[in-house]
Amino acid sequence: MNAKLQWLRNKMASLDLQGFIITNPVNIHYLTNLEAEGILLITRKENIYITDARYIEQVHTTLTLFDEIIVYDVHDVSKDDYENFFLFCENVGFEEYNISYAKYKEYIRKFKIHNFVETEHMIEKQRMIKDQEEISNIEKACEITDHCFTYILSYIKPRNDRKTNCRRNRKLL
Repeated sequence: MNAKLQWLRNKMASLDLQGFIITNPVNIHYLTNLEAEGILLITRKENIYITDARYIEQVHTTLTLFDEIIVYDVHDVSKDDYENFFLFCENVGFEEYNISYAKYKEYIRKFKIHNFVETEHMIEKQRMIKDQEEISNIEKACEITDHCFTYILSYIKPRNDRKTNCRRNRKLL
C-alpha cells in the first residue's frame, strides 16, 4: 500500500474510525494520484474507488498493484454493495467541508452508516507536510519560474510615450 494511504489508515485507527469516505478531488489525488472523478472509500479491509465508466481505463493506467485500490464502475455497484462497504463499522469519517447536507443524508442512507464523524481537515493538514519528492518538485517549479522571469525581462521595457510623460509631469506639479 502506498505510504499516504498507510498514513491515513494509521490516523484512522488512532481516531477510532473504521471507515472513511473521501470526496474532495484534491485529497483523492494526494492519496492516490488519480485525477478522475469519483469517491474513495477506505473500509475495514479495502481501499475502493468508485468512478464513472468513462474514467475506468484512466484509473487503471494510473494505479499500480502497490496502491491496493479496488476500482468499481458506479453503475455496477448494487444497493447491497453500498450497504456492505461499511458493514461492522461503528465510526465512518467524512470530509464535512466538501459535501452538502443533502449528500451527507444520502451517504448515511446509502451506506447504512451508524455514526458519521467529521474529520476536521485531517487530510488537508497532512498535505501541508511535504515529502522529499514534493519538495524537489517545488524547487524545480521555482527554477522554471525564475528562468521564465529572467527571459521575460529582456522583453519588458519602460513605456516612454508622450501621454505617460504628461501624466508624470502633472503629478510633479
